[in-house]
Amino acid sequence: MNRLLRKPVVWLPVSTVLLVFLVWRSHAVEAASSLTLVDPGPLIVAIALNLVIMLLWAARSADLLGAAGYPVGVIPLIPMTSFANTLNNLTPGSMGELVRLYLLRAHHAVDYATGGAVVLIERVVAIGYLAGSALVLWLGHVLGIPPLLQLIVLVALVALPALAYELGIRPSALLAALPAGRFVGAGRWQGASAALRRLDSTVARLLTDPVRAGLFALLTGTVFATYTIQLMLVAVALGHPLDPVVAWSALGLGITAGVVSLLPFGLGSTDLVVVGVLTASGVGSIEATAIALTYRLVSTLPLGLAGVASYGFLSASLPASGTGGAMTAATQGLADIGGSP
Repeated sequence: MNRLLRKPVVWLPVSTVLLVFLVWRSHAVEAASSLTLVDPGPLIVAIALNLVIMLLWAARSADLLGAAGYPVGVIPLIPMTSFANTLNNLTPGSMGELVRLYLLRAHHAVDYATGGAVVLIERVVAIGYLAGSALVLWLGHVLGIPPLLQLIVLVALVALPALAYELGIRPSALLAALPAGRFVGAGRWQGASAALRRLDSTVARLLTDPVRAGLFALLTGTVFATYTIQLMLVAVALGHPLDPVVAWSALGLGITAGVVSLLPFGLGSTDLVVVGVLTASGVGSIEATAIALTYRLVSTLPLGLAGVASYGFLSASLPASGTGGAMTAATQGLADIGGSP
């Protein structure tokens, strides 16, 4: 299903239909004249904040890699994380991360088990933080939950991954309980289990370190906060300021919906949820649609272009086989994690 939805012949019409439906329901075409007065200043600042996001992505990876015993500078990681983020949104199975694993090994001698652990934390734990925090803040806003109680729940959310690993709730333990050996062969099953245990061990070491886990949560939260500021700047530029809690909730739930939908960049699905949350908070449907689509222009588009530019920069140092060869090498390396140094 993932691979099917990522094919242009499928996702392009689906995204187009969702976006057209969104514009039609909001009557944005009829009301376009009311949105012609736009302040470009906040939009320029919002575009500039993409540089901060790219820097934060790289700083987060650098910190995790350093804690795992592979000190890599922030600057060299900027094109890697930017390219991986863009490719993840365009390919099935987050193939951009396979290329990043290959690049980390080729340029900085980071073994696949360590690179895989860092990627797993950045992808799974980060999206869990985003979805959980957005849901908590939105329910708090709608139901009037006291801020102190919301804060306690958010702190518990940050600690949840470390607690799960401390209790032994981890992929390797769940995999060991499955009788899959008879289907894939004992040798392959043992190799896969050993590889996953190595990955788990690194993830556990990073997540159960209070300082490391706290810094990861802080950097991830700052990334989300920057997204939120961008959305708020767009709203100000269009003359409809947003409450920070509403902006965070709308983006968090929208991005989560986009991830679940499997559509590239969450096109259509993310926008529908963002508009729905903004509308439910009292923003007019026309204004909410304009905010969501303009946010795409100042955030999604520049970050995507940065990813393309990063590919051009990184491809100069790739082997002659290029990105396809990098994916093949990374896939083969992941199969051999159990025996790699």
